[in-house]
Amino acid sequence: ALRKLLEPRERIAILLQPDPDPDGIGGGIAVRALLGRKRSTAPLVSFGEVTRPENRAMVQALGAEVRKISVEELSEFDALVLVDVQPTVFGANIPAQLRSVDVVIDHHPEQSGYDAAIRDIRPAYGATSTILTEYVRAAELELRAKLATALLYGIKSDTQLLGRETSRHDMGAFAFLHAFHSPALLRRIEQPAL
Repeated sequence: ALRKLLEPRERIAILLQPDPDPDGIGGGIAVRALLGRKRSTAPLVSFGEVTRPENRAMVQALGAEVRKISVEELSEFDALVLVDVQPTVFGANIPAQLRSVDVVIDHHPEQSGYDAAIRDIRPAYGATSTILTEYVRAAELELRAKLATALLYGIKSDTQLLGRETSRHDMGAFAFLHAFHSPALLRRIEQPAL
């Protein structure tokens, strides 16, 4: 359904929360991989900067980019996918561009006040990266080390190494990804140079 909805669209914005965290970044990278897109046609975007050192290290180590944009710049895109965030996070007065979006994939409690063609919200899950790991498995996507590491770190950081708000889905996804991730890449993300 995700591919069918978005395949005809030329430019897709994958919107993350302001100051994107590893779960959103990993999930965004997975959405782009699932759609078979490049960063030019499906960039990761945010209304804020990536500020935490580990998160900046993650973006750098993965060769990813999170472009800071304004709400007005959303008009440059044909589709809008929100990952690890819902439009209501952006304030009580949701901008018009966020009242009706194409896709929302999130693990936070469901909020109202917006429309989405596809809405996959699973608050019983500890991480959005877990949901997207299930998408990757269902699509039988070839799981490369960078994507596996991004999703694994997203789960690891949002669940505090499976110690907080963790479900059996998170544990299963973590175990699955562990076989494909790059320990060296994970070390570069978790231990950034000061």
